[in-house]
Amino acid sequence: MKGSDREYWEEHFAAGDGFRGVTAGEMRMFAEQVAPPVGARVLDVGCGLGGYAAELARLGCRTLATDWATSSVSAVRDRYEGVLPGLTVQRLDFEDDEAVTVLPRGGFDVVTMRLVFGFMGDKEAAAARVRRLLAPGGVWVVTTSLAERLSARRHIGITGEEAAELLEGWGSGLWYDLEPNGVRCFVLCR
Repeated sequence: MKGSDREYWEEHFAAGDGFRGVTAGEMRMFAEQVAPPVGARVLDVGCGLGGYAAELARLGCRTLATDWATSSVSAVRDRYEGVLPGLTVQRLDFEDDEAVTVLPRGGFDVVTMRLVFGFMGDKEAAAARVRRLLAPGGVWVVTTSLAERLSARRHIGITGEEAAELLEGWGSGLWYDLEPNGVRCFVLCR
């Protein structure tokens, strides 16, 4: 991500602006397709203002919400940390291989990336980091726009080629659309 993009997102989150709200239908689909047990260890990468992480905690998951943006982390702490049991937040740049080493290898049952994977510069490296962090049998949930479905701002989605690469090397997986011609959710099992 370019420096100017980072400045934009810092200002965006500092102003209290989110990206796309979490719906009850989205969480219902997550609960049905992923079925995390109560107490599941979840890493939410790119948590933004924390709405998705908060919903994961409400499902009974022990959720670590992370974002590289200081304003994002501050917003999540102000809104949710200490209020929702099982939710913690930490500043972490997931694209920095060294920074990610602070997280426990095999320490998560689920890793989520909601509307963030399309922005990552090296998607293959991000997938490798996720594999290191997932426990055996763990699940990676990637919620993303597909570039082909976007008339404008195609850069926020992933291409068909990137989607094919995303699916490679997983034991099993599935995908579902959150809305017709909208956002797709990939559920990849280790």
